[in-house]
Amino acid sequence: MGMKGILAGAGLLAMTAGMLLAPQASATAPPPKLSVSPAKVAPGQALDFTASCHGTRTPVTSPGLTGPVTLSAQSGATYNGQGKAVGRTGKFKASFRCDGGPNLPAASGTATVEFEIVCPPPTNTPTKPPSSSKPPSSSQPPSSSEPPSSSAPSSSSARVAPAALTKPCGTPGKTPQVKVKPSGAPQTGGGV
Repeated sequence: MGMKGILAGAGLLAMTAGMLLAPQASATAPPPKLSVSPAKVAPGQALDFTASCHGTRTPVTSPGLTGPVTLSAQSGATYNGQGKAVGRTGKFKASFRCDGGPNLPAASGTATVEFEIVCPPPTNTPTKPPSSSKPPSSSQPPSSSEPPSSSAPSSSSARVAPAALTKPCGTPGKTPQVKVKPSGAPQTGGGV
């Protein structure tokens, strides 16, 4: 019995050591994810963010957003939030951090998504119809149209301030004005 007891004791000792030294199995969760829709927006347009996080989360932040985006729970580990694009163009990265804690270390990390703020296509050029209406007004004394604008500089300044927000997208307002300035050219032809 001495030999059997020694073998049994050695086996139990080996089995116990294997259990104590083996790493504990921990629950796993996917890493955080972040998506944005639409990926291309105009300045000031809304952006919808969808995030996946198995743990605690921070708001979505980006220099391309007017402020942090708070993520609200939807279902399970899915969160949604809406932000607003800043008034300048460019490519920006938005990100948030997820902390899965000690039980879900794989769920911890930072998720990042890229979006772009672009100028809208120049389809909003209502300056051509006013330019066709301006030549009749320019056939009248053009100097009379200038004094009213100079008599109300504060209102024209107020109109310029909103245009300043679109300056990063170009100055479509100034280009048609430059085209309208050479109104002293003689008109030829029958003009229908």
